[in-house]
Amino acid sequence: MLCEELEKLEGEFDEIVTALEDPGLPDDQRAALEEAYSRLSRVIREHQASGHQGSPCFEEYPGE
Repeated sequence: MLCEELEKLEGEFDEIVTALEDPGLPDDQRAALEEAYSRLSRVIREHQASGHQGSPCFEEYPGE
């Protein structure tokens, strides 16, 4: 079973990456998105490392 929380975080991350690819993006919006990109990258890494009561996040759990 996929980790729903990780899946949600990765979806948000993909939306940010897509928005950053817009060459016409105003500088203030680009700066805000780059900050969100950094923050969400960190949150995803932390979740993968210990997002389940201190246990690592695996995309598939044995027995599910």
